[in-house]
Amino acid sequence: MKKLKSLEKFSPLPTWFVSLGHPKVVLRSVSYLRAVAQDFFVLQFLRKFKFTRTPIVHVDNPLDAKVPFNTRKIADYLGFVQYWIRPLGLLIQTLGVKKSVPHLSDFYRRMTKAYKSAAQVYRFRLSTTDRPHYKRRIYFAGVHLLDPHYLCVPSLHITIVCLAYTFMRKAFDSEGFSKEQKDLWNASLYAGAVNIAETVLYVKQHSVNCVSAALYMVAKIFPDLFTKEDALGFLDSMFKNSSDIAQEDKKEVVGYMKSLFLQFIEEGKDCSDWSLPVKNWLIKTEKSADNR
Repeated sequence: MKKLKSLEKFSPLPTWFVSLGHPKVVLRSVSYLRAVAQDFFVLQFLRKFKFTRTPIVHVDNPLDAKVPFNTRKIADYLGFVQYWIRPLGLLIQTLGVKKSVPHLSDFYRRMTKAYKSAAQVYRFRLSTTDRPHYKRRIYFAGVHLLDPHYLCVPSLHITIVCLAYTFMRKAFDSEGFSKEQKDLWNASLYAGAVNIAETVLYVKQHSVNCVSAALYMVAKIFPDLFTKEDALGFLDSMFKNSSDIAQEDKKEVVGYMKSLFLQFIEEGKDCSDWSLPVKNWLIKTEKSADNR
């Protein structure tokens, strides 16, 4: 029996070729890149250089200290682009270009929606955390140079990995892959998503608050992919294999993130705008900081 090819064995290069060269995908991918430029980089640098005056809210939480700063995790943090590019390459290499094109087009559409949805919050209030001034590793120096660190709530890192693993889960089902293939690739994607989610806390690019807000956003804007149960299960999976965090601390950190996520879900039930609970939370956090 032929051994199944693991996700890591698939080349990411076909994704780049199809994304930037196929006429039925390139418009979607360019729209996505435009959203990244406008709603991530430009948005932050305009504020950094004081061309805009959007208030900046500090969203740190005391529980963030329960997760130790780990500089070795930065490579995993920066690997989130490769994380979603590789499985799209898997689709191209297993289905062929013609059958994979609708999936790539839909994925870029959703990615664009994710950035623009997050920007609804960012344009209302920017948010930041107190990240360590650690720049001794070149990766950290690059992150500090390119990311002014004003777009914390909701976390786009969390948003993207959760969108990617659930999107691929649906694609595998719709294309009739075997159970063995789905089990292997879904498990790999899920483990990678959890690892990156943990990493955003280890390298202090985000707070526990940022994680909950991102999971809430994904559940609201992509209900066909990501459910409340998916979010809670995802949080339960975090730090399960971490030996550098005490069990009680793990329980407290995960419990808080679940509680805040459920708070957003409850408050968003009757809202016509998914972002209102997050915006209200930012206002309360801002006022709380002003009263200290």
